[in-house]
Amino acid sequence: MIVPRFTQEQSLILTDSEIESVLATAMASEQQALGGIDPSVLCPAWWEMNSEELDLLLPTLESSVTQQSQIFGLKTLEEQPFYPPESAGTSQLDHRAHQTRILMDAAYLTMQLGIKRLIWPVRIPESHPNRIKAIGDTIDRCMLISRLVSIDASQETAPEVVIETPFVDLNDEQIFELALDMALPTDMCWWSQAPDSSLAQRRAQDWQRISSTRSAILEPKPAVKTPT
Repeated sequence: MIVPRFTQEQSLILTDSEIESVLATAMASEQQALGGIDPSVLCPAWWEMNSEELDLLLPTLESSVTQQSQIFGLKTLEEQPFYPPESAGTSQLDHRAHQTRILMDAAYLTMQLGIKRLIWPVRIPESHPNRIKAIGDTIDRCMLISRLVSIDASQETAPEVVIETPFVDLNDEQIFELALDMALPTDMCWWSQAPDSSLAQRRAQDWQRISSTRSAILEPKPAVKTPT
């Protein structure tokens, strides 16, 4: 199977607690264990703007992020989440502008923390009407923002910041196989903890082939202090 290339450096990981975000968390923890690098940092984020249940969703997302940090031994930045503004519109331009703002702010935060890698576990779905272009646009957006923010690097920051999208072009089957290969605990995804949400029910049905019982083999790693 295709295994996405994942950075071997400490990273800041934007996480919406979808399956791709939990994969990124697990892979960062694996690199941390293999390479003896500093723990990566999780930051809650929601880069979609199509949920009418956002107010109900976000507390569940944050709880899921806390659980991920405890199991995988990563740091968290729960006090600096990246969410859509309350007055956000729903047009395609609003959506893209929101993603750009998230990436800009997160890139600056990453660089200020002295970290050079920002992981955005976004994935363009197979159902997208113009998937190839959307993948290219996403990669271009990340590259341009990385270069722009890096102009402001100084002696007090990381020398640059690079935004990586390890799952952007994977299809559902590739994500499914990767999750099985890593014994991914899907009960850490936000939708497994919100049974009354219609959006959560749809997400759970999408990935019902992945058994959440696999998470029973995991034990929490030593607690990691949240960076200041």
